[in-house]
Amino acid sequence: MSSSEAASRRVYIETYGCQMNTYDSSAIGGILTRSGYALASDPAAADIILLNTCSVRELAEHKVFSRIGELRSLRRRGQIRADIIGVCGCMAERLSGALATGEGHADLVAGVDQYAQLPRMLARLLSGAARTPPLATGHLAEMHYVAPPAAYPANNSHLVTIHKGCDYRCTYCIVPATRGPQREKAPSAILDEIRGIVAAGGDEVTLLGQNVTAYRAPGLDFAGLLRQVAGIDGLARIRFLTGHPCDMDERLIGTIGSLDKVCPWLHLPAQSGSDRILRRMKRFYTRDQYLSLIETARRLVRDATFSGDFIVGFPGETDDDFRLTLELVREVRYDQTFNFKYSARPGTPAARLDDDVDIAVKKERLAEVMRLQDEIWQELAAQEIGHCRRAAVEGRARRPEGALKARTPNNRKVLLKDCNAAVGDVLDIRITGCEATTFFAELA
Repeated sequence: MSSSEAASRRVYIETYGCQMNTYDSSAIGGILTRSGYALASDPAAADIILLNTCSVRELAEHKVFSRIGELRSLRRRGQIRADIIGVCGCMAERLSGALATGEGHADLVAGVDQYAQLPRMLARLLSGAARTPPLATGHLAEMHYVAPPAAYPANNSHLVTIHKGCDYRCTYCIVPATRGPQREKAPSAILDEIRGIVAAGGDEVTLLGQNVTAYRAPGLDFAGLLRQVAGIDGLARIRFLTGHPCDMDERLIGTIGSLDKVCPWLHLPAQSGSDRILRRMKRFYTRDQYLSLIETARRLVRDATFSGDFIVGFPGETDDDFRLTLELVREVRYDQTFNFKYSARPGTPAARLDDDVDIAVKKERLAEVMRLQDEIWQELAAQEIGHCRRAAVEGRARRPEGALKARTPNNRKVLLKDCNAAVGDVLDIRITGCEATTFFAELA
């Protein structure tokens, strides 16, 4: 199919899951626009709908199957015009056969390393040459995608992947199966991508990886990469996620603390406060080692704040194990935690364990850790009122009318009323109040 023929086709990309998937959706959009397709902002206006999917939790996959059924129903009733409904990403990699067959099948399936095949796959479908849904899966070690720079993304932080996959093999995690082993994007490619973002008007990047702190290129680790990125003229701020506690040694933490451009927000998933459960999860650190890491970060990184992930109800977790998790949350005093009930993912080592924690107990534990985190945050937020901080403007807030939204270097959200400033401006502010996880502030 020619570029002129493709130009008459509009593609809507719907994203599920993490920031890596958000970045991949931008990369898919770039691949398709370079092939002549146009991007649609509304599924009702699209000829092609692509769902970029997540497999980390069972619920995420259920949502996608439900969405495929909903879209096919809308198509039958003539409420959308899309003649192609495709599935991309992690779920496509894990469930390729199931997605390509059956009554509710997708019209094409493209795994995480196969997005470059999408123009060819779409051309076959649109020409009528495909007798069955085109399917492309399998990991390609050297395949790294680059998303086109956008001048002003929604939160003013441009996502940049620095590697893909993971080698840690935590027993509960499906990422090694869906994303494959860890493979680095070349440092030169990363630096060129960020220079392109700066040239297009961006001043902040968020470095992404399944385990970003494990980055290893010949002669260059993550600390070294941070130094090189920080040396790019015109770049104001660097954030990164997600890291693994095993890679956060004192040298890396010291580098973070020494570079003014690197924001002092550290997302460090603990998963559990119990050494016994950490061993079952194959996390390779102990509770004391994790707490020592937090102490080192507080000593070397000015104004450091922390967020974390926790799984409750992992196989074998007792009340005592869970109490140790609560104690860890109390001791660290996170700004934010992301908490999940354990659910077995097919093919992971943990799926072979007896899922022996009753669902009602899982729900109770989840509610308890969320209540505790809310109490801690309320205390931390109250301590901020009256303090002066700096915050970068991200854009207009949805409400109240006329307000600006901004973010501090340590990742705290701020609303500013009666203030005129441009996206990217860094303002001196005074915190005046807080509601939920958002601070109110005035110019200082």
